[in-house]
Amino acid sequence: MASATMMRVGASSSSFAGKGLSCRSSPVSSAPVRPAVVTVEAKRVCQLTGKKRNKANVVTFSNKHNRKWQEPNLQHKKVFWEAGKRWVKLRICTKAIKTIERVGLDAMAAEAGINLWKLPFEDARPERLTYLAANQGKVPVASNPRAIKNQAKIAASTKKPRYPVYEEGGRIVWIKPGMEELIFGSSSSAAAAAAEPEQPAELKITVSE
Repeated sequence: MASATMMRVGASSSSFAGKGLSCRSSPVSSAPVRPAVVTVEAKRVCQLTGKKRNKANVVTFSNKHNRKWQEPNLQHKKVFWEAGKRWVKLRICTKAIKTIERVGLDAMAAEAGINLWKLPFEDARPERLTYLAANQGKVPVASNPRAIKNQAKIAASTKKPRYPVYEEGGRIVWIKPGMEELIFGSSSSAAAAAAEPEQPAELKITVSE
């Protein structure tokens, strides 16, 4: 019986005879590797004097010397530049603040090789301050050369052009007339906010005996 079974198995032919088999590994889907977040601190150096940290030692009672760093006292200051009519933002040490009062900002910037026109600033020109006071809450927009100049077509048009406004966070958004309630809550409050400056809250102190 066993021999008959073996003869039957040997007589059967395989369907894979004469064919080559190859195995391919399926690609394994893995989560994308996020790069490590590297925090880089700014170099603690005075922009005008070039003063930086100094090596020192902490001497104990038993005369042991432990190395430490003496960091400069750097401050973020806005210094008024008379020639440019602007407040220039600098990161300087307290010694440089005293030297500016004695020597002047122009002389120290020329010695340090700093171009004051390229630094962050706040404009203090009288004409600029007058313009900001007159156009408070108004977004400056460049003139469009392709805008329709025919007043008859503008009056007959049913399209309402969008106009820019300042959002609560200071971002500029373009809205259509009638969308003020979605942005500011009501059109009247938006107009009042744009027309009148914010008044500081009054602080009342009552003393009870």
